[in-house]
Amino acid sequence: MSSPPTRRSALSLERGDDPVVYSLRLYVQYLQGLFNFMPKGSFYWDPDKEVSEIVIRAQAPLDLKTVGKRPAITVVMGPYNFANIGLDNLLSYNPKTGARVRTDLISGHLVVYCIANSDILAMRLAHLVSHHTRVNQRLLESPGGFHSIARPAPQVNSPSPPGQLVMGDPGQLIMTQVNIPFQMQWTWETTPKQSAQLRSLSMITENRRASEVEYQEPTQVESITLAMSTSDVRVRRLNNRSIINQNDGLPTSSKPSVVKIHDGIDDFQTSGLESFQEN
Repeated sequence: MSSPPTRRSALSLERGDDPVVYSLRLYVQYLQGLFNFMPKGSFYWDPDKEVSEIVIRAQAPLDLKTVGKRPAITVVMGPYNFANIGLDNLLSYNPKTGARVRTDLISGHLVVYCIANSDILAMRLAHLVSHHTRVNQRLLESPGGFHSIARPAPQVNSPSPPGQLVMGDPGQLIMTQVNIPFQMQWTWETTPKQSAQLRSLSMITENRRASEVEYQEPTQVESITLAMSTSDVRVRRLNNRSIINQNDGLPTSSKPSVVKIHDGIDDFQTSGLESFQEN
């Protein structure tokens, strides 16, 4: 009997790998630090579960056995979208390797659920979250953080009816939701495995495994030869005098004459250099 593959390495939480998870983790760490400064007896948070008076995490669904014993704050990622700034989001391009550095702005909402066994406590938690996010906007928007957060101000919903968070919940938990708008800039670099002129959809449609395609290493151009056309250049010149048009009887320009303005062939590279030196 076969079993599904199991991931044994932890997911990377760095900004370059997944800016959405990074934003979520950063804000949860901020809330944990914020409530760690709270005095004991007033929603004090501590990494030690036996000491902490509140649960703060990015987890859904919540373990009701843990939440029922103390208030909780859980953060989930709401809807988000990319702003698509600039032309092709391009910052820089390396023609030798085909590497492109691109950037974009992610706009979305962090949804914070403040859960307690009374509406007063749930609203109190919601106020602390929304107010102190605005108080520390510049800290959260410092290098390595958000492009902007709580701009415009967060939205706080009314508390849910008791017991509606989880049907049949004996603890009658109440939740107040806080929606916090944010923007996060994400910059990434891509280098194609194949030169642009050799890339096509056949690389993924003709083989069951795209990795089995024979990719060609990029080659460097050693020299370029420039040439000019050997044909004479001809232009049409109009005379100054006017003649009467035979069709409508109106005066018009005379019939243009074809004039040769260049005769022969010159070396593009040497002739251009000589004329430059003469000037």
